[in-house]
Amino acid sequence: MPPPSPSHTVALLLRFLAAFAAAYGSSSSSSIEADIASLLDFKASVTSDPSNLLSDWDPDRISHCSWSGVACDRLSGRVRSLSFSGAAISGTLSPSLANLTSLEVLNLRGNNFSGRIPGFIGGGGLPRLWSLDLSRNSFSGWIPDRLIGAAPSLESIDLSRNLLSGPIRIGRVCRSLVHLRLSRNFLTGRIPPEIGGCANLETVKLDGNVLEGPIPPEAGRLAGLRVLDVSRNSLTGRIPGELGRCLRLSVLVLSDPTDESSEFNAFVGGVPSEVAAIPNLEALWAPRANIDGGIPDGWGNSGACGLRVLNLARNYLSGPVPETLGLCRNLSVLDLSSNGLDGQFESTFPYAVHLNVSRNSFLGPLPGLTVPDDHGFNSSNTNYCSYLLRLARFDAPSELVFDEDPSVIHDFSWNGFSGPVPSLSLGPNATSYALLLNNNSLNGSLKPSHFAACENLGSFAVDLSTNRMTGDIPPRSVLECSRLKSFRAAYNQFEGPLPPGIAASKSVVRIDFRGNRFSGTLPAQLGELKNLKWALFGGNELMGEIPPQLGDARSLIVLDLSRNMLSGGIPSSLGNARDLEVVLLDHNRFSGEIPSTFTTLSNLTQLDVSYNNLSGYIPPLAHSIDCNLFKGNTFLQPCLTQDSIPPAGLPLPLDVNGLGDGKGRIKSVVIASVVSASVVLLVLLVLVLLLIRRRRRLVRVATIRRKAVVTFTTEVPTELSYENVVRATGNFSVRNLIGMGGFGATYKAELSPGFLVAVKRLSMGRFQGLQQFDAEIRTLGRIRHKNLVTLVGYHTGDASDTFLIYNYLSGGNLEMFIKSGKNAQWPVVHKIALNVAQALAYLHYSCEPRIVHRDIKPSNILLDDDLNAYLSDFGLARLLEVSETHATTDVAGTFGYVAPEYATTCRVSDKADVYSFGVVLLELMSGKRSLDPSFSKYGNGFNIVSWAKLLIKEGQQSEAFSPPLWAGGPKDRLVGMLRIASACTMESVTGRPMMKQVVEKLKRLKSY
Repeated sequence: MPPPSPSHTVALLLRFLAAFAAAYGSSSSSSIEADIASLLDFKASVTSDPSNLLSDWDPDRISHCSWSGVACDRLSGRVRSLSFSGAAISGTLSPSLANLTSLEVLNLRGNNFSGRIPGFIGGGGLPRLWSLDLSRNSFSGWIPDRLIGAAPSLESIDLSRNLLSGPIRIGRVCRSLVHLRLSRNFLTGRIPPEIGGCANLETVKLDGNVLEGPIPPEAGRLAGLRVLDVSRNSLTGRIPGELGRCLRLSVLVLSDPTDESSEFNAFVGGVPSEVAAIPNLEALWAPRANIDGGIPDGWGNSGACGLRVLNLARNYLSGPVPETLGLCRNLSVLDLSSNGLDGQFESTFPYAVHLNVSRNSFLGPLPGLTVPDDHGFNSSNTNYCSYLLRLARFDAPSELVFDEDPSVIHDFSWNGFSGPVPSLSLGPNATSYALLLNNNSLNGSLKPSHFAACENLGSFAVDLSTNRMTGDIPPRSVLECSRLKSFRAAYNQFEGPLPPGIAASKSVVRIDFRGNRFSGTLPAQLGELKNLKWALFGGNELMGEIPPQLGDARSLIVLDLSRNMLSGGIPSSLGNARDLEVVLLDHNRFSGEIPSTFTTLSNLTQLDVSYNNLSGYIPPLAHSIDCNLFKGNTFLQPCLTQDSIPPAGLPLPLDVNGLGDGKGRIKSVVIASVVSASVVLLVLLVLVLLLIRRRRRLVRVATIRRKAVVTFTTEVPTELSYENVVRATGNFSVRNLIGMGGFGATYKAELSPGFLVAVKRLSMGRFQGLQQFDAEIRTLGRIRHKNLVTLVGYHTGDASDTFLIYNYLSGGNLEMFIKSGKNAQWPVVHKIALNVAQALAYLHYSCEPRIVHRDIKPSNILLDDDLNAYLSDFGLARLLEVSETHATTDVAGTFGYVAPEYATTCRVSDKADVYSFGVVLLELMSGKRSLDPSFSKYGNGFNIVSWAKLLIKEGQQSEAFSPPLWAGGPKDRLVGMLRIASACTMESVTGRPMMKQVVEKLKRLKSY
């Protein structure tokens, strides 16, 4: 058979190509039609499109490749990208999106999509998808099984800031994954060790979840890892040294950079030396992370140190700062404050723009002070490190008075530094600088050379307060620097006159010279300081009069001239400083009247003129008067609780300072009359006091036979006796019974018309020690807080005859409130939660001794008519331990509210109160009881904590709230409160927050 001719071959090839083109065109056409149908289904699932971005999605008008948010492949016409970022679109994700088989990028960041993330994403439905961004939405439920580590093409996954729950599950096919961001969800469980198999991961952000356990050592297998953020979880255990194998790691964040109240991580041990040896590490952020031990000397040891940010503040570090750390020439932020570090601090850190070593135990001389240039402050190889650098700049102490945050802050305060203040060295491009040296043992005098470089700065603030510095303020010193913003030198031993050149500090906002030995007069030039807000000169030896020019300092807010030897009249010109809020003139020698111009000071909240020689009337001031602030003035009109305006027709008092020499006889008569009247009044007062004392002695003798009631307040309008109290309760009649608890029964009693109290009759056995009981109850009587029920008094008798008297609250208790289902609104729920949290935080941190409540439950939380909450029965568990029949096991709480560790240790701590508070919070939000009958379907041992965790795990957070509460919203704040309750009820004791952290978090929810 002859071979085919060339023309025949060409014809066959053309025929094949035509057939292929027809087949391909048909296939491509059908694929495009499928894409269009999928897009229209996506549009149909949208419930709100406030910007009308989908209005042009009409296949009859324009090509689908021209629709908003859609990008197509130029050759095939298939959809490659679907992107709507920050469009506030609401709806769900249509399952038909799985037909977009050529989709490479899906970006729905910053919308209001809700529901579950469809399982087809990452599960083979979108085989070419390499970038998925669903962050900042309201997706809930578990992350689909095959999303992380089962989609071979996915390089970037961002699901942060949603309502996702359940564990993090990672498959075996994750080598292509580069960025994994799951921040700010409700993810639970542990960080999976399988993460170590994602060999190309560069970014891992798991912050803001409810993850427990340690950081897995398998994370050390991520050789390309650059950023690891695990802050704001409940992680425990050691920081794995295996992270030292991540040689490209640049940023390691172990605690929250922005919100210290939400940090619940509590690691064990110190910073591994292997981590300090990572050559590319630029930032380690780990304040409040429970880290102890010493600072590793790995940084700078090898000569190559890229460290730019090191924040280990508020931990438990000890020992010296290694000298090698000073070799890190790029270190811009070093915060070691509030630890237990000691020794000499010799490193100068010449490039640190934010250096904070305050509240440690450093000794010896200060290192040299160098103000570096800040032009390269924000530069870094990673965006996250630049973010931390900027964040440190904005973390300036609140008392600084710069117009904007200073570019350089050096804080050496609250240590034991001694010796003279070193001179200041400036970089050629330095701008603003704050130097805090207060609360040390610095000595020596202030020289003109100190801070001479101040004029080369844009603004400057220095704090030398509470040291041992001596001498005078020399001319041409820092106090005359035109760039000075704040100069604080209180509580030293400075002396001599105040320099008149102080007026050169045209920008100064604060001058604080309290508690020194300055003498002479106040410079009139102070009135030229138009920006001066705080003028604090109290506790010195100043003499003379207040210069009238001081009233020209129109920006003054606080003026403190107390405890000096100033004299003369108070100038009326002070009324020109309309912003004045506090004026302290007490313990001087002022005479004359209080200027009437003070009545025009609408912002004035405190005027203290006590212990002077003032006369006349107290003018009507804008604030309520505290009479203690006017006492010690012999010729001043007696102070009343209301404005002391004389009634019409009442003659004015004589002005003892205004009488001239020609009226000396009248003046003598007036003084003699006043003295005579004073003597008569004094004699009468002594007689009255003797009568009262005799009467009290007689009453005390007469009541020996009666049973005494001890009171803790003078506000009781009637005499409290055992008989009165028992009679008011109807002899503890059941008709007056308002509550029964583990500590006894509570009765309502009206001791006098309109004066109601609650009398708790204690159930207790025979005392082991009456004196111990009495001491304990007297301790409780001194406790006062706005959210604690006030203990008015008590009576001790035999086992059945001992009671406590509390103020009566008419709103019932929280148990009744929850049961009623009324007022289930966010403002009320938030107020009650915050009230109880503040009361508990007070008991845990502000009482002396500190008190663990041990029995937090709704029936122990009382309400007033405005639904303010008050914690009751505090201290009773401790009190009744002195009773023979009450052991710790009897008073460790109520079943359903007791922390799980009590079952194994039989010991309670403040974290047990935190757990109980979390249970109450869940009850308050859900309207269910801790052991609600509806939980029985889940099996034995299921309680409200188990139920809430199950809902979070299954992505059904909305079911944790009563329907009216959830419907009324705001849902984001409700979810935030659920997050707090979840953290409080963690099984791990160390994972639970402290009550003061809970308080701060609840406060932030209010203004969220």
